[in-house]
Amino acid sequence: MTLIIRREQQNWGQLGPAMRALPNDQQRAFVEFYLIGRAGYGAATHAARRAGYGKPASKPSILATIASRLMRDERIVAAIAEESRKIIRAGAPEAVTALLNMIRNPEHKDHSRAVGMVLDRVDPITSHQHIEVLHKHVDAEQEALEELRALRTLGTAREKLLELFGGNGLARLEAAEAADNARRAQNAKVIEGEPIEIEPERQEEAHG
Repeated sequence: MTLIIRREQQNWGQLGPAMRALPNDQQRAFVEFYLIGRAGYGAATHAARRAGYGKPASKPSILATIASRLMRDERIVAAIAEESRKIIRAGAPEAVTALLNMIRNPEHKDHSRAVGMVLDRVDPITSHQHIEVLHKHVDAEQEALEELRALRTLGTAREKLLELFGGNGLARLEAAEAADNARRAQNAKVIEGEPIEIEPERQEEAHG
């Protein structure tokens, strides 16, 4: 039986902008099944079937065509990249455990390299320490505006934007965006102004 991940109760705050920008739950399910499913040849086709694409009796060639189209969708590609970065970060503890296991096993072929890696990072021969404190004041309105622009770049439908920001919130952001665009256009006009050449006689009159 085909399993489709349901999102009705999903907290949208747990998903990144690229995953939220996908037009439906079936595409989000495809991304997740592609990442957690089997690797190698046929992975996308297998993920498409598990996400509910095609029919129970659909031939593998039909599902392969569907999977190929999904994998060429820029929104799908962006969502896969976004979720992959999360998986890599989540795997950090396993990487640390593997490194410690090599250090604790003197017979391991990479034992010396593992010891050297740790010593180079913990107690390097030459240590330069530079501490820079950066105070960043995050403008929530500007941050939301940047997210709106990013979602539009991904081709997010207006219905989804209304769902994410709310009617009043989207209207406020669009007004701020229009004001920002007008300000940039005005600055561009000032920068692009053409210089006016003054004839020598007029220059003397102006200085006289």
